[in-house]
Amino acid sequence: MAVRGVMTPHGWYVKALPSGEPYPLESRLNPLFREAGVTTLCGALKYSASLHGSKPCMATRQLLRREREEKNGKTFEKLELGEYRWKTYEEVQQAAVEVGLGVRRLGLEPLDRVVIFAETRAEWLTAAMGCLQHRITVCTLYTTLTDAGVAHGINETEVSLVFTSFDLLPRVARVLQQCPRVTTVVVMEDQLEDVGDTSKIPSNVRMVPFKSFCQKDPAVAAVSTPVPQADDVAIIMYTSGSTGTPKGVELSHTNILASVVAYSVQMNVGPQDRYLSFLPLAHIMELASEIALISLGATILYSSPHTLTSTSPKVMRGTEGDAKVARPTVMNAVPLVLDRIIKGVTQKVEKQGWLKSLVFSEAVKYKFWLEYIPFTSYFMNTFIFRRVQEELGGELKRLVVGGAPLSPQTHDTMRAIFDVSIQVGYGSTETSSCISGMDEDDTITGHTGGPNLGVLMRLVDWEEGNYRVTDKPNPRGEIVVGGPVVCKGYFKLPEENKTAFFEEDGMRWFRTGDIGEVNSLGSIKIIDRKKDLVKLKHGEYVSLGNTESKLKTLNNVENICVFADSTKDKTVAVVVPSADRLWKVAASVGIDEGTLTIEELCTDERVKEAILRELQAHGKKCGLTRWEVPAAVYLTLEPWTPDTGLVTAALKLRRKQLSHHYEHSVHDMYSRLD
Repeated sequence: MAVRGVMTPHGWYVKALPSGEPYPLESRLNPLFREAGVTTLCGALKYSASLHGSKPCMATRQLLRREREEKNGKTFEKLELGEYRWKTYEEVQQAAVEVGLGVRRLGLEPLDRVVIFAETRAEWLTAAMGCLQHRITVCTLYTTLTDAGVAHGINETEVSLVFTSFDLLPRVARVLQQCPRVTTVVVMEDQLEDVGDTSKIPSNVRMVPFKSFCQKDPAVAAVSTPVPQADDVAIIMYTSGSTGTPKGVELSHTNILASVVAYSVQMNVGPQDRYLSFLPLAHIMELASEIALISLGATILYSSPHTLTSTSPKVMRGTEGDAKVARPTVMNAVPLVLDRIIKGVTQKVEKQGWLKSLVFSEAVKYKFWLEYIPFTSYFMNTFIFRRVQEELGGELKRLVVGGAPLSPQTHDTMRAIFDVSIQVGYGSTETSSCISGMDEDDTITGHTGGPNLGVLMRLVDWEEGNYRVTDKPNPRGEIVVGGPVVCKGYFKLPEENKTAFFEEDGMRWFRTGDIGEVNSLGSIKIIDRKKDLVKLKHGEYVSLGNTESKLKTLNNVENICVFADSTKDKTVAVVVPSADRLWKVAASVGIDEGTLTIEELCTDERVKEAILRELQAHGKKCGLTRWEVPAAVYLTLEPWTPDTGLVTAALKLRRKQLSHHYEHSVHDMYSRLD
């Protein structure tokens, strides 16, 4: 996308808004908005059902058998899975209608709210669409939120009805004691165990199976259906804040449909495509994508990170992963998932011997350099990468990546192995996931493309970080976004709304807090974040997020948090190493397997030095400066999960909590360096 910038008294602008209308005409969804007059999310489903009635819309994989086993005091679950079972567009629309009527019969009125606290599945979107048809706002909660975070979302929105699932019912039962307004829980059933154990649900709370909502009952009196409005708050989406309590973002139908239009322009997707869904629907990137795909007539097959590939943790031996069965042509992903896929592939190849490992790594390294030679790419895909590509179905054509910066190394490696077009996007919940996105034929890495259709973007000076729109060769500054994608604000947080949002010339704007650099073609590169920038003792600035994203691509690193003290001239890091590869590091420094426990390896100075040397070499290779690369490391096998409070529900680092948790370890590392 070739877009030019322009300097104004307010900052440096990139323009990508061809008209003042919410849904520009350059969209393939023109018939949806212009001819059918669709202005709401539920209207998009209704229109697609009328157009693609008998075509497969959603698919759920059959669960054949479940085994549970105890190991080291923990319960592990393995699943035997069968084929996918379909529901047509017409069937999904009818189910949504019945769900909406069922909610109304429970006593809810237009403009009331419900909570959906469930993992990604077909019933999630069906429930949401049913509620929206009756102007009932859907409040979404990440399944990885802590119990306190779930209770906060339920109580703040003052809901009486909670949708949940068989897997999460025990958690809901725990938090209901703290949620006195809840009177009904609707449970999305398990294929084998129905709704499960309901004995711990408080006696004053009614439990309703989801299937009973989806069955038409002619004996029940009809309920009037109101007309949803484009400016209604359709979704209150709770984000997992990196500093504290989750906050709700109010998104209107117009906000999300503006993102849907941008997706339809950016992605060459249509009725012939199969999309594999496994990211949280409680995340705006996934929700907006699925509504766009439904609007375009594609088929959605539901999965889970636990069953995605044949080596995923819940897949029973002898059962194929979801991707292999679904054979998707398009997927969404986040960098963390791609890093894990690459690490899994690398480790699997390494087990086949040094020769195969060498051939594989060299093929990855030089594939794109050799593409000019006829049939070279075909040869590599057929004889070197084909078996690996089959793990994701073998027909994947497009991969959309968002949620966090994608390192160029991960981008190139994933593209080489899976022979897939990777389009990196940039957005936020506050902008309906929509700010910028790469074009399909763009092979340059390290950026997030130009502004999406319908988005206004400008850069504003950030003096503290020494970023200015007058910087050469490219302007830099805080990214500020305007247009129909910008949300209505934060739910019940007026002071934060004043800080984050503002109105100017009839346009609503959002201050992202991200620092961007824009080249002459209008491509955006996220180079920093206000909260992640630290100035060291001698005046050097270190971007903690940028440093971590590059160091995390080292195979031996599962996760990493870099710490910087403004009174010091070096950084240090706490590293969660890959447990499997830690033994190889130990062997490289002369430690025989079995002489130490894996916990003892983490405290062994020889192992720490070896990991540190690898980090420093890898950081230098990735272009980090000497003060950005850690001068000392602390190794821990402690899991960083939302339950421990060290990462958000979206698995982003919580720096304040990590700093407090590892305070003594960080102090000790700096003491040794002094």
